[in-house]
Amino acid sequence: MTNSKRAFERAMRLAVVSGLRSTFGVALMEAAYDRPNRKTWALAAMGEMAVDKVPFAPSRASLPAMLPRAVAGAYVAKQVMDREGVDDPWAVPMGAAVAAGVAALAPRIRGILGTILGVPNPVLGLVEDYIALKVGSDALGMSMDDLKQIGTESFEDVKGYVASVASSVDLPQSVGAGSM
Repeated sequence: MTNSKRAFERAMRLAVVSGLRSTFGVALMEAAYDRPNRKTWALAAMGEMAVDKVPFAPSRASLPAMLPRAVAGAYVAKQVMDREGVDDPWAVPMGAAVAAGVAALAPRIRGILGTILGVPNPVLGLVEDYIALKVGSDALGMSMDDLKQIGTESFEDVKGYVASVASSVDLPQSVGAGSM
């Protein structure tokens, strides 16, 4: 397989991932390329995983929810192609189209599987999370252990930040009922 075909395949796999979860494609790419924003994107991806499981989350098949996925698909396609040194004018629009198509199709498949198999929606969401992480990490040559490590580091950074902010804030002491 030529370098240009390999790069295009990698770009489209990340576009698929972006259609499933809007932050995952960028988060995986940032981690794989060891960019400074990788921990921030990892936290965004973890947040998206949680929000996806709540019953009132809007469908990604709606236009407002599909647009960020299309933009993410275009972005990851452009970044991968640039990094690989491949100039393909179709990569960016195809990345957007692939991500939007997956965003429109995935909830329908999830609904059908939920109906046929009787599997609760949050469980199917976890399966989707795994598929997105697996497809994206494989496309970028990362292991699931690599993803666990970046997630742990990101969470520890936030925990440290919250602890430092909490220790610097003087909170009022509560007054017990017997002290009046």
